[in-house]
Amino acid sequence: MDVNLTKDLLGDEEEADLVEWLVEDGATVAAGQPIASFETSKLVSELEAPADGVITIKKEAGELVELDETIATID
Repeated sequence: MDVNLTKDLLGDEEEADLVEWLVEDGATVAAGQPIASFETSKLVSELEAPADGVITIKKEAGELVELDETIATID
């Protein structure tokens, strides 16, 4: 399953800064667990895992991420 920043999280914003990962690459995560924090011009928020599984990180902390861009996968 792809992990993306969606309109539900970003609101009117089209991009966000990936501030930090709250889990390590290869970690087992549970649905609803906070996995990353991101910041837009209007808010700072946490992204939750959409499913249970092992996370593979695709984007590094500090990178600018666009709406619907895949930042990780969970298998």
